[in-house]
Amino acid sequence: MLVTGGTGTLGGLVARHLVAAHGVRSLVLASRQGPAAAGAAQLQAELAAAGAQVEIVACDLAERAQAEALLARVPGRLSGVIHTAGVVDDAVLGGLTPERLETVLRPKADAATHWTS
Repeated sequence: MLVTGGTGTLGGLVARHLVAAHGVRSLVLASRQGPAAAGAAQLQAELAAAGAQVEIVACDLAERAQAEALLARVPGRLSGVIHTAGVVDDAVLGGLTPERLETVLRPKADAATHWTS
């Protein structure tokens, strides 16, 4: 199972749930910072202690070449992708400039199009 944004708060919650509630035993957690992300080592250790094999990788999934390279190296059969990657830029929609909107949507919209095209 591949979890994008896997070292973030939501990604970590999803990974823990997959292991505890669904018995997932092989996870790839992808995020822009990968193993250097705050809390990544602790998350990996926690999931390993629960019986999962976990690989944490640095990958900007909004970059098509990086997404393709990651998919090419995912070990075994990929059974699913859960897309939790995102950027927080708190503002009401009308308060977002085009640049801020692009920053917020890039990890979601651009990355999602790589999985469907």
